[in-house]
Amino acid sequence: MGKLQYNYSNLKIYDTAMFPKLKREDFLRKNHMNFLEMELKAYERYIAFTEDYLDKAVLDYQLKHKDALEEDTLDRKAAEEYRKKMFEVDGNFTQRFRESIIVQLFSFFEKAILNSCEMYYFNKELDEGHQEGMNTKAGFEEAKAFLKKEVRLTLNELNPELDFFSKLSTLRNKIVHHQLGNLSDDRKKINDIRALSKNRFIIQKKRDFLTSYFIHFDKPEFSFEIIDKIKLFYRKLEEKGVYYL
Repeated sequence: MGKLQYNYSNLKIYDTAMFPKLKREDFLRKNHMNFLEMELKAYERYIAFTEDYLDKAVLDYQLKHKDALEEDTLDRKAAEEYRKKMFEVDGNFTQRFRESIIVQLFSFFEKAILNSCEMYYFNKELDEGHQEGMNTKAGFEEAKAFLKKEVRLTLNELNPELDFFSKLSTLRNKIVHHQLGNLSDDRKKINDIRALSKNRFIIQKKRDFLTSYFIHFDKPEFSFEIIDKIKLFYRKLEEKGVYYL
């Protein structure tokens, strides 16, 4: 069998200059919101699935509790067990889930905005001296300082979102340090959480030996609002050349 022969004269060498060169910044400007939407969509599905699962579990125990109290199948011990499980899911489990989502979403946002600031720093080739004074801050507060100083955002452009995330940061810290039932230490933090709670969750004052506060996350919509705020914040930042990475 003869050896195959290739006619290399038909091959063409393409000049890559014929293709448009796309800068990293141009690519991000056109696509960063799609990347952000993809990341947040996973959270949306997770929240919706878990909230639905918890609701169904509560309803299931409620029906079992009711059936156990029927005259022909009266079982008070079983009814009491179902009642306890119903309140455990509706109370403890649901609260822990919503608290964890607040922590997860704020952590996602904080990491994202810090990465965005760092990317802006390198894209604009800023001098190292531009970051002086920012090291005294951390996390979201560091990002705020950077946006104000380097991106030259006037804070009133983003004030509703900055205010929301600042107060959310206070709430997140209280959750992480297991201090939701001990808000008597700082009047400003109490006022921040009170302001954030309006139409979102319940905060009630308790009086024992010391005045403290009880927080109950009764609205699953709050989790989705946080996601919407992240998207809105990045849409506004996009106008200033700050993109999600």
